[in-house]
Amino acid sequence: MPTFDMPPITAAIIFSILVMGVIGAFVMIPIFCINVFWNAIIAHFTAVPAIAVWQASLLYIAMACIAYLSGLVQIEFRAETVE
Repeated sequence: MPTFDMPPITAAIIFSILVMGVIGAFVMIPIFCINVFWNAIIAHFTAVPAIAVWQASLLYIAMACIAYLSGLVQIEFRAETVE
């Protein structure tokens, strides 16, 4: 089995780039889907204009806020003490 020897800083940089890419995918893919859906379907069949990517991102944030305020999504932070 081949092994790769690299300095720890290089491994940390590669790992952080991969983590940021995965997190970015969870943000950018829904924004892209909202943009395509709106421009292809809603703007085509109704009298609303097409939207840009930044408008799709604002719509994504608004939908997340509505989901949180309606109680569909709950965010909690807990801390436990070690005795």
